[in-house]
Amino acid sequence: MAAATTLWSMFMIMAWFFVRLCLGILYPAYASYKAIRTKSPKDYVKWMMYWVVFSLFLALETVTDIFLAFWFPFYYELKIVIVLWLMMPATRGSSVLYRKFVHPLLVENEEHLDAYIERAKSDSYSVFKEFSGVGLQYLARFVVQATAALQNVAHRSTTALTNPAFAVKSDTAPHAAEPALAHVKKTRSEPAVAGMNDDDTEVLVVEEVPANGRPRRGAAAKKRVVVTDEV
Repeated sequence: MAAATTLWSMFMIMAWFFVRLCLGILYPAYASYKAIRTKSPKDYVKWMMYWVVFSLFLALETVTDIFLAFWFPFYYELKIVIVLWLMMPATRGSSVLYRKFVHPLLVENEEHLDAYIERAKSDSYSVFKEFSGVGLQYLARFVVQATAALQNVAHRSTTALTNPAFAVKSDTAPHAAEPALAHVKKTRSEPAVAGMNDDDTEVLVVEEVPANGRPRRGAAAKKRVVVTDEV
């Protein structure tokens, strides 16, 4: 039962959109075009009344969809019937509503509506002028800040390219190899182990030569190796 109700609701929603588009908008628009082309005052007035009533109906529908669409029974079916009643020549619902309700209401409040519209026009112009001025100020400030930031980035990039400290090393540079051994010097030194005679001790001073061929300087470049005469 619940599934059937859901399917029926979906079908009615699709049917409502079809009816509103085809019968509520497209067909009256074409009929209005025909009335303008044939210059028929009767048809022209009829479809003008329809558009006024249909516009009010759409405005009211926007509010009722929020509060009634999800719980009011037969909501979309009722809207379909209303649109058909408004546009069908046999019923002339739009003409009836316009003559009995809409036209008297507009005539009664026409002066107030005109004054409100004129005030809204003037206020909207002043508000638009004020907000546009503020918006232009913010836009100019943003452009200045963005330009300064781009100039800063460009300056840093130029400095990195021109300064040797920031130069990028070539990938083809030879990798550091293990230091080669060279310049082995044989010297005499004090006994390195207690109980050994001076004649029994020899010290080999090995200098490390790095891969670039330049011997290192200082104590860190030498290794002392104690060699004894014993086997």
